[in-house]
Amino acid sequence: MINPKSAIKTDPLSSQIATNQSIPPTKPKVARCLLSVAVASSLLLAGCGDDDEEIVSYATTVKPISAFTTAQINNGFGLGSTATPEAKCDIKIEKVSYLTVGAAGERTRATAALMLPSGNSADCRGDRPILLYAHGTNIDKNYDFSQVANTKNSAVAEATLIAANFAAQGYIVVAPNYAGYDESDLDYHPYLVAEQQATDMVDALDGARSIIERKKRENASTYATINDSGKLFVAGYSQGGHVAMATARLLEEQNKPVTAIAPSSGPYALAAFGDAIFAGNVNVGATRFAPLLAEGMQKKYKNIYDSGSDIFLAQYADTRLPSTQTFDELVRAGKLPENAMFQAKPTNDPVLDQLPNSNSPFAFLGFNANNYLIKTDFRAAYVKDALQNPDGAFPTVINNAMPAANPQNGLRKALKDNDLRGYIPKMPTLLCGGNQDPTVFYDLNTGAMNGLLRAASLLNPAARNINVTVLDVDATNEDTRPNQPVLSIIGQASMNAWDANTVVSNVQSRFATSLTAVQNKAVTDARAAGVTDPNALAQAAFAAVLTNYHSSLTSAACTQATREFFNQEFKAS
Repeated sequence: MINPKSAIKTDPLSSQIATNQSIPPTKPKVARCLLSVAVASSLLLAGCGDDDEEIVSYATTVKPISAFTTAQINNGFGLGSTATPEAKCDIKIEKVSYLTVGAAGERTRATAALMLPSGNSADCRGDRPILLYAHGTNIDKNYDFSQVANTKNSAVAEATLIAANFAAQGYIVVAPNYAGYDESDLDYHPYLVAEQQATDMVDALDGARSIIERKKRENASTYATINDSGKLFVAGYSQGGHVAMATARLLEEQNKPVTAIAPSSGPYALAAFGDAIFAGNVNVGATRFAPLLAEGMQKKYKNIYDSGSDIFLAQYADTRLPSTQTFDELVRAGKLPENAMFQAKPTNDPVLDQLPNSNSPFAFLGFNANNYLIKTDFRAAYVKDALQNPDGAFPTVINNAMPAANPQNGLRKALKDNDLRGYIPKMPTLLCGGNQDPTVFYDLNTGAMNGLLRAASLLNPAARNINVTVLDVDATNEDTRPNQPVLSIIGQASMNAWDANTVVSNVQSRFATSLTAVQNKAVTDARAAGVTDPNALAQAAFAAVLTNYHSSLTSAACTQATREFFNQEFKAS
């Protein structure tokens, strides 16, 4: 488990902090550590398709990308460290280009991976469910979810995991890259802008379904043996957890049926999360997320700042994300600080200097005396508003954990507008995460949603048909959290067909084993490098957990839980 007593006292991560972002191609070793997705060159060649693009309609185009057999999936995807089952189906991967909108409502194009199962198994033919999948944060402009098993693309880890766990199990997978990525002509990404991101997802889904319908009419061989069953599942991880929940809400508003959803490890309580970070609880990966968030919210609301120099130090004011440069390249070029979000004390601002130090053992990484991302006066204005107009979930739970009623700061207003507290899903729902997550704080986000949904189930007659399962995959520190259950069954979730206890036990057991393996490997590697000091070895293990907890350990565990959850015989609603 993450041990505060062995907290790092220097900056040993040095460009090793991996959040939910797939590792860029300049880091093949880390990529292999992330999900062990090294693929033989022969497999990559076998999976290559042509670039011929077919226009399905003016709005939607499609082109083939790759194809993989069950043998290639089982032997070449390198997912043995995860709970990925053996492939039932071959998969064919195509790329959809579709029209959508940006944060300001401007028309743009975006792309999505369309993964199609094939083969003779009954699980791969006939009526097939659709998984609409939302990926996690990435700063690589070239991110492309259709590049399954391609270690040259930063999407490889997450895309390969989802392909093997869902497309190879008989799901039709639609996975948008989001506006601003891949071939999209939008020059920014509307990061965590809930309305835009949900619209983007639904536009991708509609585009993919139009392609399936058209290809079926044409008797296209790739589509000949499968049909859209009408069952629609929505899932996502990290940023994608927030996007998936926002998408479910939009689909409900549009009266489009959704069978079940699984938003995992997402910043659902976005306003409270922002308040926690600005108060000094800096999360791992913050300097990657902040530029994405600032520009996306500015495009939407136009009142966050007048220029980049209003929010960022001068040397970082012109940095734009996503970028064709990797994070390491941006750091080396002086375009982003590696970890530091804020000026270290003393800041000469009495409000900031009186804030208590964070209890998080990694938060100190987010501060530096001179080289930091967010200007001190911008932070001070944010914090002063947070103190005057506190959020219901931070620093203490009040007012039923809802966002501040009347924030005055522009960024806080934007975060409140994109906060998902108050949404009560009408379909079966799985919320999954790990309680020691250093990137997306579990108790503040999943915990807040858990409390609100539980209260709604008990107190609101209109919401008593709620069906929500909340899973903490990390039971390694259960004895230190007596009031925080590792499994919450809310409302009608107790009637779900899956053997929740067996599934949960398996997921948590595998997570614990994987966590220990990460720690042990770090210690072994450190000893091989000549490190003998016990404290230094403990620090190495701690750094490895920070690097892997959100990006690979929790991601793999929640993918397993999501697959098991969706495999129930839910009716297409």
